[in-house]
Amino acid sequence: MFRYLVMLIEPMRRINQKSTGLIRCLSFFVCSICLTIVPAQAQMQPGGRDSSTLTLLFAGDMMGHGPQIEAARIDSNGTYNYDTCFYLIKPYIQQADLAIANLEVTLSGTPYSGYPHFSSPDAYPLALKKAGFGVLVTANNHAADRGGNGIRRTLKVLDSLGIVHTGTFADSARRDSLYPLLISVKGFRLVLLNYSYGTNGLPVPAPTIVNLIDTLQMLRDLQIAQLMQPDLIISFMHWGNEYERFPSVQQKKIAHFLFRHGCDLVIGSHPHVIQPAEAGFPDPHDSAHVQVVIYSLGNAISNQRDRYKNGGIFFRVTLHKQDSLTTIKDYYYLPIWVYLKRAPGLKSAYYIVPPYALDRGKIEMTEDAKKSMQEFLNDTREHLKGLKEMPAPVQ
Repeated sequence: MFRYLVMLIEPMRRINQKSTGLIRCLSFFVCSICLTIVPAQAQMQPGGRDSSTLTLLFAGDMMGHGPQIEAARIDSNGTYNYDTCFYLIKPYIQQADLAIANLEVTLSGTPYSGYPHFSSPDAYPLALKKAGFGVLVTANNHAADRGGNGIRRTLKVLDSLGIVHTGTFADSARRDSLYPLLISVKGFRLVLLNYSYGTNGLPVPAPTIVNLIDTLQMLRDLQIAQLMQPDLIISFMHWGNEYERFPSVQQKKIAHFLFRHGCDLVIGSHPHVIQPAEAGFPDPHDSAHVQVVIYSLGNAISNQRDRYKNGGIFFRVTLHKQDSLTTIKDYYYLPIWVYLKRAPGLKSAYYIVPPYALDRGKIEMTEDAKKSMQEFLNDTREHLKGLKEMPAPVQ
């Protein structure tokens, strides 16, 4: 396993573009953050990753309910640690060249709180980084839970940890200079977009910004994205109806809008349950160019314990580049179940559990927990029938 360094490169550059229609006579800045991930050692060892392929991993809602905060507290001095939540799924995350997740909490400082106005300890994103997540999207319905100060502090904490992020911004100047987000990994150029359907009716105090689903603005952003000459455009969408296991008509309309205007891959979050994937071919004569949407990844981790809500999926996408043409080579899902471990006289603990961990005895569970996880796995596999499941990592 290679260790990776993350460096922010590619300084601001100005692009002036005139076009007709919606952006006629509009001059704008396109500024990109380029996230370059390179091996810490100068040379690749034998058996290293093929430079013509890139593996992406997407995770759904990283929630922070009150019981999760209490479970992460390790002393009375305000020290928190979330590392145990992720240790079982680290192998999957670190196999990817780039892992991206939806951070559905604010990092607003004390007092920490769960639903309905989330504010988690700074140890939470630190654990996500240690687990292997390189990018977090922040445009979701809880982004404004603690107002403008919460938005600003969340961004400040992520910056201090060296975690690349997009979706919310301190002001319009920052959005103009940092969005769309351009990510460069192993010679692949990716553009990442992120939008939310709303903020639960809470205002977004000026000058802070939460990207909202607005097709006029999204069209402008997609046009700017295409000027960056990316290999792939990805949209991470916070959308849909909570607890509905199939996408709404509106979700499908938005996905088709994104595809029509150049997006290649759409990743969905918010419903807190898994929704299916679809694939389509914009050119019926070109079977290599496929566009893919996964409508909802479900919960990556949360305190929701009801059926269908107590887990989610990772979604792994492999890209292939040949002669400057990049295509989606394949895509898989991994079912992940959240185990809430309770024991008399001991603190509760949360674990994200992939199937192999139970099969190989990596974690001990009660019989009731095993039955609940098996029910989740059966439900998920039936719901995503036809979609390939990720194999277990090599022991």
